[in-house]
Amino acid sequence: MLGIGDVGSALSRRGKIFGKKDVSTRKKAIILGGFCTAQLLDVTTTHIGLSQGRQELNGAAAWIIAHNGELAVYGLKLGLVGMLVAFLLLYGRRSSAVWNAYLIAAWITTFAVINNIYRILN
Repeated sequence: MLGIGDVGSALSRRGKIFGKKDVSTRKKAIILGGFCTAQLLDVTTTHIGLSQGRQELNGAAAWIIAHNGELAVYGLKLGLVGMLVAFLLLYGRRSSAVWNAYLIAAWITTFAVINNIYRILN
């Protein structure tokens, strides 16, 4: 029969094994490329939509555009994406969960790009 300490150590070992799963270099390249491509397409489709007279759906970006102009938003986004990529490259070696978070962020941005394309075409 297992005691409480035995169960705790078994769960601890399982958690360590689960958290240490390595992400292959190929998958890392795909995630990083997909994230950067999604961000670039988001900026491109946003610019096309704004040039057609569409309204920015992101409230913070709309406020920055109204007060500082469209280029300020693109500069801010470029800076933030650069910092996120640097963070990924620095801390991605230690944790595979960071790569999964960026994969989810790339998918979210991809859905925003699809929404932008839909709005541009209609």
